[in-house]
Amino acid sequence: MMKHLIILLCFVTLSLPVVSQTTSITTDYNLSAEYNKYNNLRKASLAGVAVFGATWIAGSVICVVEQNRYADDSWDGNDIMEYASLSNEAKEQKAYKRGQTMELIGFFGAGLSAIAMYKFGKKAKQIKNGQGNVVALLDMDLGPHGASLILTF
Repeated sequence: MMKHLIILLCFVTLSLPVVSQTTSITTDYNLSAEYNKYNNLRKASLAGVAVFGATWIAGSVICVVEQNRYADDSWDGNDIMEYASLSNEAKEQKAYKRGQTMELIGFFGAGLSAIAMYKFGKKAKQIKNGQGNVVALLDMDLGPHGASLILTF
């Protein structure tokens, strides 16, 4: 009889953590649709950062190449001060101006895309209740034991 009582006590003690960690899962289509919307917008913003960043770099390369090309083509090879003035004169050429425009568009586009990526990523991590109040945050982390899902209430 004592053996049965000890086994029953061990069974009840071991099953308590299982019962205490059980959560009720309710599927709410609106929450998952909102998460998908913001996550897709975050991904589109990431693509915008890549595209505008490439435009920024391409504009910078065009400026440097056109400035060097203009100065090298016009320089006689003797006076270094003439080369410096030709380099400054190159900044007034149409091709250099085109590169500058690409640089500015790329810079501001990448900045705005980065801000949008941050905002939409933050909104995608928020879990809201039926009244629209934020009740939890969802996040992922990489640790020494692998990836983990973090749910903060």
